[in-house]
Amino acid sequence: MIETGSLLTAAGQRFSFDAHATIQVCHVGAEKEPVVIVDGATGHAAALVDFARHRSCFEPAAILGSFYPGLLGTAPTAYVDAMVRFVLPLIARHFGTGPVRPARARGNFSLVTTPAEALNLDQRVPHVDAADRLQFATVHFLSRDNKDGTGFFRHRATGFEMLDAERLPAYRAILDAQLEALQDRGYPGAGHSLFEQIGAVEARWDRLILYRASLFHSGLISVLPEHAADPVQGRLTGNLFLQCRKAA
Repeated sequence: MIETGSLLTAAGQRFSFDAHATIQVCHVGAEKEPVVIVDGATGHAAALVDFARHRSCFEPAAILGSFYPGLLGTAPTAYVDAMVRFVLPLIARHFGTGPVRPARARGNFSLVTTPAEALNLDQRVPHVDAADRLQFATVHFLSRDNKDGTGFFRHRATGFEMLDAERLPAYRAILDAQLEALQDRGYPGAGHSLFEQIGAVEARWDRLILYRASLFHSGLISVLPEHAADPVQGRLTGNLFLQCRKAA
């Protein structure tokens, strides 16, 4: 089942990603985990920003049960569905899964609005979205001027660059103890005491990145825009969280 919002694109038309977009793959860390980078992903980034500004309903992420440091907004169904269709063959081609089909998908717009000094403990360390190698995430950058991107990390104490069900208990036990003494302030970055940065992708207009949700990552946030809650001026992204199953 694909769980998306009920909104349509502003033009009321079927949304599609650009078949001629530029695609590259980088591999991060000792595990050489793929990160797919798609430039010129849609050709419709301005329309998506306009939709986010005028038609999307944004709410604090905490109200929605998310640790995201800001606001989450409804994204057009046509956009989310198109993203699912676009990334499925990329997953099959680049992540060693073979053909996959969607089991569940959630898409939204996101805006980082939490000042660095107001982050809670969990937001001050890199994270995974799910300890499952068949879940995937995307970040679609929709800001023209903000160059902060997404970083990928290795947990220094365990050497883990990604989590699965087998690794999770050992990691959680060590991290819980480390968080009690955490001195790092602000958003995670290259100088983090508990995590080593093993890769980064710069934010660019209409760039989409695809990676396993179990890979340690964090937004690289050097400074918040003055009007962080404004989709035009803030760090706006489109996001997809996709649970896959191997095709029979």
